[in-house]
Amino acid sequence: MRKLYALIRNEFLREFASPISLLFFIVLPLLFTAAVGTGLSGMTNDEEEEPQEYRPTLYVKQNDEGAVAAAFLTSLRATNLEPQVVDNLPGGEFGLEIPADFSAQLLTGQPVTLSLNIRPTNSTSLAVEQHVRAATGRVGGAALVAQAGMAQAREAGLVHTPAEEREFFQELLLDTLAASENPLAVAEINWAGGDVPQSQASNLPTSTEQASAGQLVTWVQITLLGAAEVLVNERLGGTLKRLLISPASRVTILGGKLVARLVLGLVQMTLLLVGGALLFGVEWGNAPLAVALVSVAFALATVGLGMLLATFIRTPSQASSAVVGLSMSLAALGGAWYPLEITPPLYRQLVQLLPSTWAMSAYIKLLARGATLAEVWTQIGVLLLFAAIFVAAGMWRFRDYE
Repeated sequence: MRKLYALIRNEFLREFASPISLLFFIVLPLLFTAAVGTGLSGMTNDEEEEPQEYRPTLYVKQNDEGAVAAAFLTSLRATNLEPQVVDNLPGGEFGLEIPADFSAQLLTGQPVTLSLNIRPTNSTSLAVEQHVRAATGRVGGAALVAQAGMAQAREAGLVHTPAEEREFFQELLLDTLAASENPLAVAEINWAGGDVPQSQASNLPTSTEQASAGQLVTWVQITLLGAAEVLVNERLGGTLKRLLISPASRVTILGGKLVARLVLGLVQMTLLLVGGALLFGVEWGNAPLAVALVSVAFALATVGLGMLLATFIRTPSQASSAVVGLSMSLAALGGAWYPLEITPPLYRQLVQLLPSTWAMSAYIKLLARGATLAEVWTQIGVLLLFAAIFVAAGMWRFRDYE
């Protein structure tokens, strides 16, 4: 215990060797929490009302001015897009061109092609493409129904001229689309153990909740991944080699280094949690045990990643760049800077590979949805699994680390 205390003491002395260290340890994270919270206002559920989904703007060049084309625009709105009719599609934006023969092709049962311009580097592109496909499928299905109805009308002698056929087809297609607005069978999604319809529940955090949790994850990752910088500096300075050949076991030495950095990260977490509660009114105290366990599990996973990272780095400058760059990347991708609920489903699945995603998921559940400890056990378990993998891989690579 005496050696562990000495390692922890040395870690704190090293971290706060300069007074400016406090600026990055607590002051800047709280300032960024205030700034990000202000910037997120309007995107999140600040008024505790039903959250508004993000509706991407889709610029539409409408070459067909008929009622069927207008119904297609309505279908686009129903899929969570915001179509805006323009004379010319702007470059670099989501754009859709409706051909002049759109209605005529549907009337004759011929396939019709619409030109969709997306933004490959934008994470919303996949969602926009899916929404457009849903709208075209909806109108295409209604057109099939209208074509079948018109064929029966011809056989019954209800239509005689091309003009009558167009009018009958248009009315039947529009009636079919209108009927689909109010389907006979609907599904109501309830919260587990609550019987509260999801449409009436708050899924998004407030801007201050998102900012407080997100900045905690962002800045604490820098501190915890800083274990890589410490190990690299000590390796280059020869200190680590002397420690590793001392009577103490390799596990004891490395474990002590990690615990020292872990304690430093947990202290920073505690300060940011208290600061978020006192300065911004974030209700971190509703489930204190759950918040504590999530925080410890996340800290273990991140400090383990820091140790593993150290085995791939050769110079102090590389260590500093890798720690900051990786911390920011994990935070941004994991939903620390914006709610993951506004991202496409595929993106949300891919980022499940990151510990920051699971930490943010747990924090948002606890803050925005009033979750209990039992409801975040999955996140805690996954974070501990990350920790076990990172530490095991790091210890394995440290066998030949000099």
